[in-house]
Order: sequence, then structure tokens, then C-alpha cells
Amino acid sequence: MDSIYATTIRSSSIQFLETLYILNNSKNIETIQSRIEFFETVTDRLRSLINNPDYKNLTQLAIDDYSVRYFNRIPGESDISKLTSPHSFDLEVYCIISLINGFKRYFEEQLDEIEFLKSNSSKEKRISKVIHNILSVKNYLQMKFSESKSYESGIEEIEKMASKIKIIHETI
Repeated sequence: MDSIYATTIRSSSIQFLETLYILNNSKNIETIQSRIEFFETVTDRLRSLINNPDYKNLTQLAIDDYSVRYFNRIPGESDISKLTSPHSFDLEVYCIISLINGFKRYFEEQLDEIEFLKSNSSKEKRISKVIHNILSVKNYLQMKFSESKSYESGIEEIEKMASKIKIIHETI
């Protein structure tokens, strides 16, 4: 039975680190949203196993495994802290920040691409796609995190980007 817990802690720890990396680097909104769902599940699993006497050792083994698998992705102190003490960080706040930061990466990339599009029609289509994603992120935030203390600040960030894309749209 202990080997099941050991395997679960190690594999969940690696999944946790992989998901942190994706949440911290992805620009794909659908990927971020699905990873948030997965991250909540993995975090809950780790939180339920933290009282295992081998938890710290097993997470260290998982960090070592992760570092070998992904030699170019060395986990930072903040990520390691979240893994070794999964109760010590606010999961909802982290998820909202990850969603907003991922959307900002996507948004900036789209603005750069819009700038280099030649036809107004292409620019209009791209702006329409960005507006669709703004609405999608706002709906996701409201559906999932409307009770969170960070909800309002997340919406404010999205609104700033919505205002910026409207200004760009008006100049076309």
C-alpha cells in the first residue's frame, strides 16, 4: 500500500511541476484553462497526501526526476515551495494570476501580429478573434472564480486589454 502512495506522490509532483511550467509560459487560453482544472486536481491530491511521512523525500525525488527529464526547466524556489507545502499558497489566486498572465502573453503576441498584417480585413478578423478570447476569459473567470478575492483585479486587467484592443480597432 505504501508503494501506491509513493508512486502517487512522485507522479503527482512531476505533474504539478509540469503544469506550473505550462501555466507560467503558455499563450494558449484553452490550454491554460484546462491546465487550471488539472492543477486544482493535482494540488488537492498532494494536499491530501502531505501528512505521509515520506512526502518531503518523495517530492525531492520527483524534483530530481523532473530536472533530469526537463534539464532546461529547473524549478525555481517559488515552484518548489508550492510543491513541498501545497497548503501554503492560495490556489485560486495563483490560477487567476496564471490565467491573466497567459492572456497577456497571448494579447501581446496578437498585437504584434496585427501590426504586421497588411489588409484591414485581416486586421479586423484578428481583432475579432482577440475580442472573442477576451469574452471567453471573462466568462471563465466569472464562472470559476467570481467568489475569489482576486476576481475583481483579474477582471480589471482584462478590461484594460479590452480597452486597448478597442482603441486599435478604431484606428483601422
